[in-house]
Amino acid sequence: MSSLWEQRAARNEALFREVNENIARLEERHGTTETEPVYVCECADAVCTEQLAIEPETYRRVREEPRLFFMRPGHEDPQLERVVERHAGYLVVEKTGEAGRVAEQT
Repeated sequence: MSSLWEQRAARNEALFREVNENIARLEERHGTTETEPVYVCECADAVCTEQLAIEPETYRRVREEPRLFFMRPGHEDPQLERVVERHAGYLVVEKTGEAGRVAEQT
């Protein structure tokens, strides 16, 4: 796999992570819902719009590690990441190789 493709995929994923961080900030400020916050899948597919319900504690814990991302089961790419946790409706994956290095820099 080309390093350029890995970098582009990692940037797409980092963009989705940034969107989710904005959702989390809004939820903290205005959290009035009684359900779990809904985030977007952080996979490499730039047009993916899948939504994930993630527990706030899990979201905060995973965000502490820059190589970890949330995604819908089946959206993971073993050339870019490895699954480290399985939850109802979503996975936590760790970016590896060039994608991991890019994730740490964003």
